[in-house]
Amino acid sequence: MFQSQLIFGVGCFFALLAGPLRADELLVRDGRYIHLTTDIASTEEAENLVASFDAAVPQWMQFWDLDTSAIADFKVKACVIRNKAKFNQRSLIPATVPNFPFGYALGSQVWVLAQQSEYYTRHLLLHEGVHSLAYHLFNGAGPTWFQEGSAELLATHHGSGANIKINRIPQSREDAPYWGRFKRMSQATNNKEVPSINTVLGYQPNLTGDVATYSWSWAACMMLSSYPEYRPAFVTAAQRGKETGPIFNRELQATVGKQWPILAARWRVACHDLNYGFDWNNEQVKLSAKDPVWNGSNLTLQVRPDQGWQSCGVRIPRGAKISISAEGEITLADQPKPWTSQPPGITFRYHRGRPLGQLQFCLLPNANDPQATRIEPLEIHGIENQSIINVAEYSWLLFRINDECGKMNDNRGSYQVSIQRAR
Repeated sequence: MFQSQLIFGVGCFFALLAGPLRADELLVRDGRYIHLTTDIASTEEAENLVASFDAAVPQWMQFWDLDTSAIADFKVKACVIRNKAKFNQRSLIPATVPNFPFGYALGSQVWVLAQQSEYYTRHLLLHEGVHSLAYHLFNGAGPTWFQEGSAELLATHHGSGANIKINRIPQSREDAPYWGRFKRMSQATNNKEVPSINTVLGYQPNLTGDVATYSWSWAACMMLSSYPEYRPAFVTAAQRGKETGPIFNRELQATVGKQWPILAARWRVACHDLNYGFDWNNEQVKLSAKDPVWNGSNLTLQVRPDQGWQSCGVRIPRGAKISISAEGEITLADQPKPWTSQPPGITFRYHRGRPLGQLQFCLLPNANDPQATRIEPLEIHGIENQSIINVAEYSWLLFRINDECGKMNDNRGSYQVSIQRAR
């Protein structure tokens, strides 16, 4: 049960029945890990915010592989604000707090501007709460990319209240109205302005609430925490929260070691496909610096429709000329009836301008320019009856089947791909 209060200009009263707030009232709700003061009109939404926060905190601890005993005395004083003047009049926003466009955290206190959707308001409250937790646990939140990216990571969610699940990519735009992260990322992709992973790690402190900075920092933290070979280094890095300079990044890169070029290649692939419904369990790309150089012998590969990009397991050398052909049939959906496709795809339904179910391939260069500020977009090709490729630089050859993120789990079957030296 929540402790309920109404704050008036001249005093405080306990309310037994929650009715609509008067213009001069503030509503208070008290939870296990949060003490909330707000002027949002809905008491139900206020109580849902508290329940969501209380359910998220233990999940944050599980994410960082920490015991909940470390937060026995953790509690955030939070203000969720529609009318800033009302909070300023009551001295609930200290003069030392800068003007913030979305939210701000200072130790165990956070301030969040209520948004046009409950999802986005809840997201921002969780985001600032992650900052407070980082200062409580680690005495800091690291450099900008780690600070904002990990807060975005642990604030993005499904559901609400006691049923909330953190670190979940929304399935659709309707699930996260006004959140806007993927819209900004899509614009950058279309304009060939996607930052390199090193650019993201070099982000400087920014108090303007820039959505692009938050979005790409989130993408970096997602990738580092989702691949099992990077996750230990990512989780350990949080312990160095007081370090906000280049040493933080150098130590992280040293821990990842020789995997860093692979990480940069995976970044290029992930940034091409990140969207609503993206599932890291399906989208992890198997690459290795130890993949042998192709010797020209014939290769075969089963390309599954329930997975993202799939490597043929070798690196194609510069100057190679290869021939790709494919056959087989897959099923993309069962409702309203089974949709079957062959390698050219289904021409009456399109995704990203190409037939649904089309077998696609790309060359992913092995080399990574650490000085590049932006990444080159992937050149995606659709399979014809037979495709001939001239390889300009050492590359992995990747395949996938064209389908929307989040709609691959019920796909089945495979295409049989043949790779040969072209004559």
